[in-house]
Amino acid sequence: MTKSWPVFLATIHMTTVLVLGTVGMGTPARSREKPIPLGGHRQLFVDDFLIDESTGVELRLNQPRKYAGNPVLARVPKGEAAWEAGMPVAFSSVLYDPADGLFKLWYSLHAGSGGDELAVLCFARSSDGIRWDRPRLGKFEYRGTTENNIVVPHGGLASGVFLDLHEADPSRRFKMLHMREDYKIYASHSADGLDWIPYNDGKAVFFEPPGHDSHMIAYWDEDLGLYVGIIRDRTGRISQVRPRLVSDPEARAGWRRYWDPRRNRAPENHSIRRVGQILSRDFVHWYDYRVIVGPDAEDPLNRDQFYSMEVMTYEGLRIGLITVFSYDPDYCRGAVQLTSSRDGRTWDRAGNREVFLPLSDRPGDFDWGALYALQGPFVHDDEIRIYYHGAGYDHNETLPPGIDGFPNGIGLAKLRLDGFVSVQAGRPGGSLTTRSFTFAGDELVVNADAGKGRLLVEVLDPGGNPVHGYTREDCDPLGQDGLRQRVTWNGRSAVRSLAGKPIRLRFHLQEASLYSFEFLVTDATGGGKAR
Repeated sequence: MTKSWPVFLATIHMTTVLVLGTVGMGTPARSREKPIPLGGHRQLFVDDFLIDESTGVELRLNQPRKYAGNPVLARVPKGEAAWEAGMPVAFSSVLYDPADGLFKLWYSLHAGSGGDELAVLCFARSSDGIRWDRPRLGKFEYRGTTENNIVVPHGGLASGVFLDLHEADPSRRFKMLHMREDYKIYASHSADGLDWIPYNDGKAVFFEPPGHDSHMIAYWDEDLGLYVGIIRDRTGRISQVRPRLVSDPEARAGWRRYWDPRRNRAPENHSIRRVGQILSRDFVHWYDYRVIVGPDAEDPLNRDQFYSMEVMTYEGLRIGLITVFSYDPDYCRGAVQLTSSRDGRTWDRAGNREVFLPLSDRPGDFDWGALYALQGPFVHDDEIRIYYHGAGYDHNETLPPGIDGFPNGIGLAKLRLDGFVSVQAGRPGGSLTTRSFTFAGDELVVNADAGKGRLLVEVLDPGGNPVHGYTREDCDPLGQDGLRQRVTWNGRSAVRSLAGKPIRLRFHLQEASLYSFEFLVTDATGGGKAR
């Protein structure tokens, strides 16, 4: 069901370092394999798909930088003169709309009593993604006023909104999977993200007992040619999936500490939280329900409850951000791990299951207790923006000692373009060799930071022999930090003569980080880019 990286080495500051499996530097182990057609995407190192062998380098899981002014949208404290005062912010969706150049946010609020279906969905907008305007839309009366920004007055808790660039009908430009009642899944569409019209005459579009809570999201998968829904799976019983939570006294006590604060439940009577997936051609008829990410023997006991997974389609990959509980021996606290998929159906656990988006370690912060990424991360101004919902209390709404109030809101974290994982080498240096592939393009560019060292690239034939004119000795060293650095050999960048032929690349790094590489098609003047 899932795969993971090799051997965990160490945690250094805010990054996680992992050792690649090292192979002898003779003939590459996969020399007889059919070459991989790269297509027109940048090639990342989130998994080991393109890696044949390495020596002296490590894979590093890089954590995003949290915005110093977080939260960018905070819970309105109880007692203030506002209609939403005291209502916690929960699961949310965010995007940048190129049609009007605005960032748009749909966030849920819950009054704190009654079922999940009583949550409302609200709308906010921003010109910079930092300062958010909550327009008074006047669509629905709530708490005695219509002066609010509510766009869905019921069942807003688990609503996952996205901009469907595949859709030809402008009235269905925005789409949403959401909850309404009985933990069933419903679907709606909108022209502007404000006025929502239900699909399927308002009837549920999917349900697998015992039902689906948590954030449910959808996106269009260009390679599959299908809509993909990511939903909560509750079909697996703890006694079947994680039997030691029932039989092991210490593990059982841990489960009850996290999930049974009132001491009236037991793990054998409950399901395990996992991530499910469904597919659709029309956003109404959904099929092929399956579990795509769930705990296995490599997950520590009681760090095995998987909440919502938000998905970013990225350079031929699908990057998933999944909240996992618990990261505290005394409190039920959830941080974000990274997953990835190359085919849209099989998902890998990236970064040796280490934390990608970390909790704050300072009690009183709005993101001390739990983090849930918003759907979905996106690229803006050559940075990856990851918005997230934070809670300053644990899953049981327990505050750490000495903290009052209810810290809660939406924060922002930023990541370097392609920066999920880097190939890392220290002062001694090292190298990484790719599997055999074919490409189309005129120039090779790399996203790398060699500002304190250098990076060289050589081209090999399928048997691992250097190609004349493209050897390590021919390569002009790269010694700076840049997102799109052109690789040259003896001053020449042209690689068109190699296009369509099976080749490998060997990257030689010294005190450098490599994030991705790409072959560009240039125009007749040698500038620009076309795909």
